[in-house]
Amino acid sequence: MELDLKGRIGNTKLPLSNGLHPLFEAISNSIHAIEEAKRAEGLIEIEVLRQPTADLFKDEAPVSQPILGFVVQDNGIGFTDPNFKSFQTSDTTTKQKKGGKGVGRFLWLKAFDRIEVESVFEKKGKLYRRSFEFQLSESGVENEQVIEVTGTPRTTAVRLTGFKSEYRQHQTCPKSATTIARRIVEHFLESFILETCPTIRLRDEHEQTDIDLNNLFKTEMRLDVQSKDFQVKGQKFHITHVRLLAPQDMPHSLSFCANNRSVKTEPLTKQLPHLETALTEPNGEKKFIYAGYVSGKVLDSTVNSERTRFDLLDQTTDTIFAGELCWQDILDASVAQAKARLHSYTEPLNEAKKERIKKFVATEAPQYRPILKHKPDRIDALRSNLTDEQLDVELYRIGQEWDLELRAEYRKLLSEKDETAVSQEDFRRRYERFLEEWNESGIAKLARYVVHRKATLDFLNERRGLKETGKYHLEDAIHEIVFPLKKTTDDVRIENMNLWIIDEKLAYHYFLASDKPLNQIGETIEVDSLERPDLLIFDRPFAFADSGPPFSAIVIIEFKRPARDDYSSKEEKNPILQVYDYIELLKEGKAKDRRGVPINLPPHLPIYAYIVCDLTPTFQKQARDYQLTRTPDSQGYFGYHKEHGAYIEVISFDKLIDDAQRRNKILFDKMGLHGEASPTACLEPSCAYGTNSARGIASEPQQ
Repeated sequence: MELDLKGRIGNTKLPLSNGLHPLFEAISNSIHAIEEAKRAEGLIEIEVLRQPTADLFKDEAPVSQPILGFVVQDNGIGFTDPNFKSFQTSDTTTKQKKGGKGVGRFLWLKAFDRIEVESVFEKKGKLYRRSFEFQLSESGVENEQVIEVTGTPRTTAVRLTGFKSEYRQHQTCPKSATTIARRIVEHFLESFILETCPTIRLRDEHEQTDIDLNNLFKTEMRLDVQSKDFQVKGQKFHITHVRLLAPQDMPHSLSFCANNRSVKTEPLTKQLPHLETALTEPNGEKKFIYAGYVSGKVLDSTVNSERTRFDLLDQTTDTIFAGELCWQDILDASVAQAKARLHSYTEPLNEAKKERIKKFVATEAPQYRPILKHKPDRIDALRSNLTDEQLDVELYRIGQEWDLELRAEYRKLLSEKDETAVSQEDFRRRYERFLEEWNESGIAKLARYVVHRKATLDFLNERRGLKETGKYHLEDAIHEIVFPLKKTTDDVRIENMNLWIIDEKLAYHYFLASDKPLNQIGETIEVDSLERPDLLIFDRPFAFADSGPPFSAIVIIEFKRPARDDYSSKEEKNPILQVYDYIELLKEGKAKDRRGVPINLPPHLPIYAYIVCDLTPTFQKQARDYQLTRTPDSQGYFGYHKEHGAYIEVISFDKLIDDAQRRNKILFDKMGLHGEASPTACLEPSCAYGTNSARGIASEPQQ
């Protein structure tokens, strides 16, 4: 069978982030060669080849010189005739027991332009030197020469040159000799840990460094090593826990090995909390990074030919394979082992995190208090470095999951076919436990609603003040807090309405239009006008009747910019005349019944108009001109217009906020909300980007 080398190289996968893997393959071959030679004093020497420094740039730091390649030299058995034949055979099984797939040399040509090999080996008591080039040609091996030599030590040197730019320049490819040395140690870490690794040295003339990798591991990288066996679905695995001294250029991780070599690494940051940064020993003197190394026969037998992944099901989703070992099983069990090993270091962080969450809940978000009691495992899983906003989102998510669980348990308890309720006593215990959690969940929702109201009023109070520019907010800023602009009842979820600020009863309206032209609200009334009341509300009737309109009253609400004082007798600047004009237009229009049939509005239909504004001098003059009566607290005006059959009320911003706070005071006091409530601690994440998000408010359901 002939081999198309170019096609084989083309089909060989080597991600750009794995640019050092060809070097690792050469080092691995050297380790195997030393093992085969049974050398007690095995030695591997690695040289970093860099682009020569031009005289013009002779003062430039050596590390800036691009890496052109590497030379890997060992004193192993060398390229004997059997080894050379194996080298020329694609996918050879010669090193199968050592994890060799017979494709490592193809990675050389994937990342390097030229490979030169020179090896001195022994044959029948004599020494020979074999040299050749490995390149993308028809035969692959070119210019082979074998000559007898004397007085030459048995060595093999593999020269990898022409490091391809796409690998060399990739952000993950290290540039300094020290980092390369660490990468080599990390790749062969299990060999260093088990002390089965020969002496390995790395030299870089441009950096003037000569690094003993074995000593580097012992003195600068390793803090301690522990090992443990465990099983997953009857399969045996071995994990080696290594604590590496920080700073390390690596995150906490789990590496999965095949034949004592790392194949796949999983960062632990997303798997376990408290591992966002280096951990600290109890005495606080040393920081370290955790690295776990997992091995087992299953991993040895399922690693793919390029040693980049394992041929296992990602997870078992089909009942046919329910008992089969999958990758997720191994990962979960390994993460559990790492968690147990790090418990003494992460537990203080966990306790500090829980204290912070308790304080956050007590002072900012009491609606989450039951979660701390009933979902401690989910609290434990939260990261330590969450901001208050992120923490609020996570706690809300846990609360939603808890609600779903309670609803499922509710349906289960009601089911007559509930097989888990094996006895009345068992059912009673489950029922009592369910009721306790169900009630606490309800209290949490009420708490969330109360905190929301407090934060909304605080926010409204802030909106009515001066901006940093020295100007007041426009009326739209106030309007949007109560109800989104340009929307109707059909467009907006009830969670995005804060009508309770004006009147609790408004929550139960029949239809509402916000800043919509009258000729665009044909759902309830037909009016040929482009006038746009800020809020036009049709009250829900006590009972429907075919002879009357589908609503019992009409409410008009107008907002004016805080501190506005340019009112005049002109219609466009007279809010009282403005609402009277709206009333006339509505009285001239035709309502619709449940079938959409137009009907006349009865003359006695109640109409209520509210004007929300500051009581500036020009407005007070207009209120007197229209014979409105001042309220006893001097914070507003009221009156009744006989001709229009309309009640009108002027509410100052102070009165609007004070009355709303007074109505809710008992609730705020019960929740301990005496200061300002933090909006981020009470807004439901599901609404945080809703129609009110531009103003920073997301609303709760009306009660």
